[in-house]
Amino acid sequence: MDTKERDLICYNLLNDVFMENAYASLLLGNYLATVKDEKDRAYITGLVYGILEKNVQLNYIVRSLVARKPKTSIDVLLKIGLYHMRYMSTPTYAAINETVELTKYVGKSGISGFVNAVLRKSEKVELPKEGEVPDAEYLSVIYSVPMWICEKLLEQYGYDFTKDFLSYEPRKKTHIRYNSRVTTKEEFEENIKNFDVERSILGYYVTHNVLKTLNKSACTAQSLASMIAVHCYLPEGVESPVVLDLCGAPGGKSIYLEELCPSAQIYCCDLHPHRVELIKKYAARMKSNIKALLSDASNIFPEWVNRCDIVICDVPCSGLGVYKNKPDLLFNKKASDIDKIKQIQINILENAKNYVKIGGVICYSTCTVFKEENEEVVEEFLSRNANFVFDEIKSPIVKPNNGTVKLFPHMDDGCDGFFVARLRRTE
Repeated sequence: MDTKERDLICYNLLNDVFMENAYASLLLGNYLATVKDEKDRAYITGLVYGILEKNVQLNYIVRSLVARKPKTSIDVLLKIGLYHMRYMSTPTYAAINETVELTKYVGKSGISGFVNAVLRKSEKVELPKEGEVPDAEYLSVIYSVPMWICEKLLEQYGYDFTKDFLSYEPRKKTHIRYNSRVTTKEEFEENIKNFDVERSILGYYVTHNVLKTLNKSACTAQSLASMIAVHCYLPEGVESPVVLDLCGAPGGKSIYLEELCPSAQIYCCDLHPHRVELIKKYAARMKSNIKALLSDASNIFPEWVNRCDIVICDVPCSGLGVYKNKPDLLFNKKASDIDKIKQIQINILENAKNYVKIGGVICYSTCTVFKEENEEVVEEFLSRNANFVFDEIKSPIVKPNNGTVKLFPHMDDGCDGFFVARLRRTE
């Protein structure tokens, strides 16, 4: 497959992302289904995700060169050329020529001169320097993050934190854990001792190629933050706890919780039938006995009222804590969307309280760092429900706390941004 054919696939996929608000992670598999060569697949994946990661920065460069925002299809062509020129080893003349040829190949010969001219002029565009523009604009362009996110982070955490958070580069490896139902830690470590492996406090970072060689039941990919969250959920002083995971798909946290607490009766729920099937498949692969249920976390589930020792609310959120691994996650979100997401989170918490026994706990968690979705949601819930209080999270793997744990990638061994609150029902 030549460069033009590979770039055409990237062009079509990016048009779907930008025009149809589609998720690249979901589309990529479909587009790659007809691509057999592994190098071609790697090239397409790298170019698509690279452009998505640098989208805000690429927008800045394009807007510096054209009077009006180009149509999306033209914008995508320019971004493909710019990415080749600025972030790949493609020589400038080759990147420009290849993009012009791609422009003709997709039936847009009429604008090939425009594409050529813009790409040639782009060499002179410099990115803003610290102090030359407002902080939010500088951080937005340099770290290629929407401006409203930078403004919100600056307001909530200050400049130094925001810069460190946005500039942190996650490992290129996948975090995994062994499955104690299938193997022991000693056996698993013996099997991986000759591979390129880094340890974490709970698991291992491995390359994709290593992961492909491992027994799929003996281990699983699971982020370090997700595993730490499960340790925060663990029951205290209950022999056979009943656990209801309200937003559980694909089931990783419930399955790991059962592994840590085998006596628990764990019910993992999701709103959508196909996602319930994902829970069942994951549980089967991991030899787990959790039960998968179809349930809407926002609506009352009468048979569960006052039955549970633990209710897990790992709620839908903006996903800011994991955006480096999912670069299109924030594309279609606006600042106003946070209020809508927050209301969903509050509704789920208000529903969850009905299922908790006296003395039981709600474990509320998100993979974001925005305070509106974390502290503010919990504080609003507690202000309405005097029979719930913060419950100290006593796990040895987290710092002393008052019932909340916050994880940040640049401060916690590369963890995803994550938040957990533990709330106990007192009466």
